[in-house]
Amino acid sequence: MKQKLAMFVLCYLRFFARLQLKKNKNCKIVGITGSAGKSSTRNTIYSVLKNKYKVKASFKANSESGISLDILGLEMKDYSIIDWLRVFILAPIKLITYFEKFDYYLVEMGIDSPNSPKNMNFLLSIIQPNMAVFLNAGLNHSFAFDHLVTETDPELRKKQIIKEIAKEKAKLVLSLPKTGFAFLNFDDQNIREICQNIETETYSFGSDNICDLQIISHQTQIEEKEVSTSFTFQIQSHYGKLKIKSQTLDIKIKNFLLPKHYAYGLASAILIGLKAGLSSTEIKNSLENHLELPTGRATSIEGKNNSIIIDSSYNASSMKDMIELMSKIKNKGRKLALLGDMRELGEETKQTHEEIALLAAKNFDQVFLVGQEMQKYAQSIIAQNNQNPAICFQNSNEAGTEIAKLLKAEDLILVKGSQNTIFLEEAVKKMMQNEKEATKLLCRQSSWWLSVKSQTLTK
Repeated sequence: MKQKLAMFVLCYLRFFARLQLKKNKNCKIVGITGSAGKSSTRNTIYSVLKNKYKVKASFKANSESGISLDILGLEMKDYSIIDWLRVFILAPIKLITYFEKFDYYLVEMGIDSPNSPKNMNFLLSIIQPNMAVFLNAGLNHSFAFDHLVTETDPELRKKQIIKEIAKEKAKLVLSLPKTGFAFLNFDDQNIREICQNIETETYSFGSDNICDLQIISHQTQIEEKEVSTSFTFQIQSHYGKLKIKSQTLDIKIKNFLLPKHYAYGLASAILIGLKAGLSSTEIKNSLENHLELPTGRATSIEGKNNSIIIDSSYNASSMKDMIELMSKIKNKGRKLALLGDMRELGEETKQTHEEIALLAAKNFDQVFLVGQEMQKYAQSIIAQNNQNPAICFQNSNEAGTEIAKLLKAEDLILVKGSQNTIFLEEAVKKMMQNEKEATKLLCRQSSWWLSVKSQTLTK
């Protein structure tokens, strides 16, 4: 009964959202999908387009309910029955009173399952993009795809599950009209294979020189406590699709220690900007001076005792990439890591945590752990491969309080883990030099989230 009621509400909101979109029938809708980097890519594209066009972006929505609410200009407050009743009543009223105009609508389209309503087909029943960005496919939410694969060999099974996830996400690209545009990561073999025969106009980005936008290099550095990440791209014009001369484009992003995969989000934003008629100089200026990445994504924050926190606490996505990036950083102090459970991995849970544990043990002077999965699968491996045994904490509050006492000048600490009951941003809060900046710098700091965490982290 509860599921039927939930589906009724979703369809009800979808009905009014589709009508609302018709008020901007000439706008270009950009759908963004992938297992990692969707929110950052949405913000990146927004920063490129906003100075020349009216742009709406789904900053707080990417799901079966959130997208409809975002289109209607509605936002949940506490997700109570009364709150749902409020948006239920307001939906038709918004249709009459809400007249936001925009040239572009940027929509993050996240899927958790191959089954409705958490799949791509349901999202496409709400909104039909005419432009699509496909970033990557990985093991995020893989537990929901376990039943689609019968392979027992761990490595082969992992590849097959990722392929199934890629197929589900690819429905966004495959649904594009012939007059649409697809922006594809050609470094992802699944994307290349699944999308190779689409009829819409396609623009590629990746490390190969056959791509329309080639990723040349990626560098990170820390100088006098200033963290920055630099990317170099080569704009190709050998196929004539981009009406611009071949040229090199250097982008430097300050205050973020970004892994290489962020290049894909930047690349898609550059290509979309070029298609929108912006010059490479305009795009460079927007990215370097106006880009605001979401909180909890590799943000550099001043920690206690002149330490540096790399806050990647929003989720556990790309944990391997972040650890490998940290291993290449040259800093004077210790390299530390606070790692939380990686949730929703299904049968891949054990293997994935063990792989991360071995990588962390080899690249950090000290590793701190939060969560049952980390304690179960990672603690012993770190003890065997690092001179300092991993220190486990019951929750993020305890972790932050104790680690803050241990931080020394020029220490560099990575913080990363899943959202679900882990909430490592609360550990970051206790390690920050200025805790008053938490509301501005950390993720999930609304009154509703703080209420949820006060119940979860005190158990």
